[in-house]
Amino acid sequence: MGEKRILLTGFEPFAGLDINESSEVVKIISNMGLRDIEIISSVLSVDEEGTESSLDILKEGEFDAVIHLGLSRNSEKILLERYATNMISMELPDNSGRMVKKSKILENASERIETTVSIHNFDEEFEHDKEVQWSHNAGSYVCNETYFKTLSGLLHSTTPILFIHLPKMSNISLNRQAEIVSRAIRLMVTRPKLTVVGAMIRNPNGSILACMRPEGDAWSGWWEFPGGKVEGNESLTDALSREIEEELAVSVYPRSKVCEINHRYQDRDVNLHIFDCGIVDSQDIVLLEHDESRWLSQEELLDVKWLPADLPTIEAWHREGIPNSSPP
Repeated sequence: MGEKRILLTGFEPFAGLDINESSEVVKIISNMGLRDIEIISSVLSVDEEGTESSLDILKEGEFDAVIHLGLSRNSEKILLERYATNMISMELPDNSGRMVKKSKILENASERIETTVSIHNFDEEFEHDKEVQWSHNAGSYVCNETYFKTLSGLLHSTTPILFIHLPKMSNISLNRQAEIVSRAIRLMVTRPKLTVVGAMIRNPNGSILACMRPEGDAWSGWWEFPGGKVEGNESLTDALSREIEEELAVSVYPRSKVCEINHRYQDRDVNLHIFDCGIVDSQDIVLLEHDESRWLSQEELLDVKWLPADLPTIEAWHREGIPNSSPP
């Protein structure tokens, strides 16, 4: 496989600032490079010409991803912008002196366009990075204008496109910002392969616990075994104990592995391990990350909408019975 080619942009200083963190991060990443990734970088002018220049670069060749960086002076976190809106309304002039109030960026275009990256993959990648979060409002200045024009210009493309607003370096160091952006770049051009663990938890009646993904999640409303991603050098059982503590506020001690599933989602590959975690009293469970839970008997297993990776196992259990629990 050849190198992936990405366009990485930042902005020049504006509004009397001496530096713009976004262009500084572009320089850091360009200078250090990323393995197997060719970075085409550009520092955009903070004006209408700047909003068009990335599209001009994209016309010159094929790119595997586009990532725009901008400065959000009042933010204390790194903001992953989920949407660009078809509106420009300035509180201060851009660097060309242009001052626009409540005007559409493009006529006859959508009011709002969503990023083309995998929301779920970004949720998984940055779930433990407290200084990173999704934003649903990219503002109405040149940053949003650039983002909207890029998304509109590549509207029918499968190229992943994302805008990230960076805070001042006094809140998060430039090196930390560059590390987060580098991870985002790699995530956009590499298909993740995740090792995931799930818990078969029973109540005294033999029903198993199912949990519903929360509102705002990429799979909101779907049901799953409680559990999650294996981190770093964790063992499967250590990861599962940690995840159940974080999700349900109970301690479990995984016993035997019930099954192992490999599933190919559209945006990632999952290797799922389900462990028997014994009996848990429902009164001990506190839902910390899910919207709802249910105890399901064999006959009720298909009463909820299971995640695709979980469904084949559930269908087998519905036909053949839920596996017997191993002794503690």
